[in-house]
Amino acid sequence: MGLARGIFQVDTHVHGQRHAYGFQAKGEKADYATLADGMTLHAVVYSNAPRMIYHMDRYGIDVSCLLPAFGMTNKVNMEIMKEYPGRFVAMCNPVESNFAVMRGEKKYDIKDGLREVEELLATGLFVGIGEVFPTNGDDWNERFETICQYMELCRKYKVVASYHTGFPSGYAGGGLSKVQGHYELPHANPMLCHAVASEFPDVPIIMDHAGIEGGGYYLEYYQKCLNVAASHQNVYLECGQWWAELYEKPLKDPNIGAERLVFGTDWGASCTPQSWMPGCVPETYVNQDISLGPPSHQCDIWGWALREVGRLNIPQDDLNLILGGNACRLFNIKTPHTRLFKEYLNKRPKIWYQDEAPKK
Repeated sequence: MGLARGIFQVDTHVHGQRHAYGFQAKGEKADYATLADGMTLHAVVYSNAPRMIYHMDRYGIDVSCLLPAFGMTNKVNMEIMKEYPGRFVAMCNPVESNFAVMRGEKKYDIKDGLREVEELLATGLFVGIGEVFPTNGDDWNERFETICQYMELCRKYKVVASYHTGFPSGYAGGGLSKVQGHYELPHANPMLCHAVASEFPDVPIIMDHAGIEGGGYYLEYYQKCLNVAASHQNVYLECGQWWAELYEKPLKDPNIGAERLVFGTDWGASCTPQSWMPGCVPETYVNQDISLGPPSHQCDIWGWALREVGRLNIPQDDLNLILGGNACRLFNIKTPHTRLFKEYLNKRPKIWYQDEAPKK
């Protein structure tokens, strides 16, 4: 068993920024809940690009997609793209509007977030909105109305919507729940994506993590993500945190297949250490160990993820789609040569955002 290699490799989900807290200098001991709060409001963020480029080069990752999250900014991601041309694309989020609300400087108003995101998309520097659409309140009808307004921007600028699914157990499970109230059912249920995908069949949606996100070996959200993807041709599953056996069902499903799996690992986040259960299935898996706490080192998710997908005995052309081809088409990434990825005269891959939006 070796590392998988694709002819052109893209990670659709990386976090290229680090946080500086200063807890030790202040004589404080931070648990994960304090860290999660500090990430957003108190930490200073800075580029982690040199370390990221080193990891990318070691594992043959040609391009990575930067996502802002928990205190990270669009501005720093733009600086990283400028510093390393051709190695990164990025998704955006209304970061500054969210910060202002969380700091108590203004009340929540969706217009602020929409205005910020549209200004970013209009630059042509961003390939999507992600990894979450900020919403206010727990009522699904209100949340759906908000999500639709961001989806309209994806439609207008022909970019991808990136949607977070799956939730960590371990130290983050309790910590984030305490701080942010993430885990009530209206937030957690991937099945709600059915409504969004049906309303916007011309907009590609990536279900980030596809139900497996530092959440141990639990499969509830994974199964629901498969149900959504099998029902909508515009839904893609991010599979970089799957162990090898999880690829079997979607690859055999005629309604999913290799054409709608994208490699994305969450590199750079603190939720990607791995645990080991010898003799079990899975034997290794992404997990957060409460007894160890958050890692202070840079977790090597690429080495593990590429080993897992490398266990698949599938045609190389299909592997190439998963490891980069699908992402290149979704994000319009230019490769060194044309005709690198699977395409037959009688069955051409359909890229939904390139088609005309359906008439309402």
